Amino acid sequence: MRFTVNKSDLIRELSLINGIVEKRSTIAILSNMYIKAEGQLLYLKGTDLEVGLTVALKGDIEEEGVVIVSAKKFFEIVRVLPDGDITFWIEDEWLKIEKGQSFYSINAQVDDNYPIIPDYDFSYNVIPLPKESLADIISTVSVSINTEMIKERSLNGAFFEFKDNELNIVTSNRHTLFVASTQLEQSEEIEDTTFILSKKTFLELKKMIQHAAESDSLLMGRDGTNIFFKAGARVLFSRLVNQSFVNYRSFFTDRDELTELRLKVSHIKDVIKELQPLSGQFSKKIIFEFDQGSIVASLQDIEGSVGIVRKPLNYKGKYFKLGYNIEYLSSFFNVIDVEEVRSLMDTTGEKAANFLFTRNNVDYTFLINPLILE
Repeated sequence: MRFTVNKSDLIRELSLINGIVEKRSTIAILSNMYIKAEGQLLYLKGTDLEVGLTVALKGDIEEEGVVIVSAKKFFEIVRVLPDGDITFWIEDEWLKIEKGQSFYSINAQVDDNYPIIPDYDFSYNVIPLPKESLADIISTVSVSINTEMIKERSLNGAFFEFKDNELNIVTSNRHTLFVASTQLEQSEEIEDTTFILSKKTFLELKKMIQHAAESDSLLMGRDGTNIFFKAGARVLFSRLVNQSFVNYRSFFTDRDELTELRLKVSHIKDVIKELQPLSGQFSKKIIFEFDQGSIVASLQDIEGSVGIVRKPLNYKGKYFKLGYNIEYLSSFFNVIDVEEVRSLMDTTGEKAANFLFTRNNVDYTFLINPLILE
């Protein structure tokens, strides 16, 4: 086995592979990656058994073959080498790496004994996905994916719902719920289906989209409990989360029962920023008082220190007061860059507040549960 490949082409793919493989797995092979030189292409694979990535890139293949090496070590070596072509070859079951005056010899496994990553025939039964919109959705709604240790593994991922040629992606951590909806421009009607992607797959999909060429289409295929995404010469595989997602529509309140406000995003960001110094493990409740012409926000820490911030508000209704967790509120406003959000609030403080906005042809709705006011 002997091949030469450009560093910039290789390092781009290795950065994706390293997001997939296990860094500290008790199964040694899962810390490794698979390399195959065949024809005019170099094939790279990485998996943790639940998620897998296969990529192909052009190289100068002098001698075909396969090798399995430590993904982290291989990436770190290639990363520090000078730009340009790098030559690799196998000698006595060691992978040799040469670039100019630099030379490495690393331990390798010269065989095909690598975990099988399922594949999919993308020539039929695929769903084209809006690449740019999906990357934006992932960046936005991932803030509501659960990170706590709970029994509902379904909340540790993202719920995909294809219904009436519309794609809805939902995340929730039991305190907040984020929904993104976008129309799919299809020549044929898409069959209604639902599934749950793990958080790891969800975020790796975003990375794959960001590395895709502008001309690459994003395709999705499903085979039972396996899901596949293809962009260019990259294919991301994942096993689906085998649980039911919450009935997210049950958390929505009839909008006629809610009070509508238009909130300036910059105003709320300023409020959170100015009150953040007082927040802590036992002081996360930010209280908003809504009155004609103004909004007053306050937060009191465990020692009794209080911060109060006032902002103008285009509101002519009755006075009401609500409290929210400043961390959850901050996570939402940190990922949006629109001028204002449409806010639907239950003035009694019993039901979740709805924040709505549209960006890049995607409709977003963020729900956050209120806190009990003393």
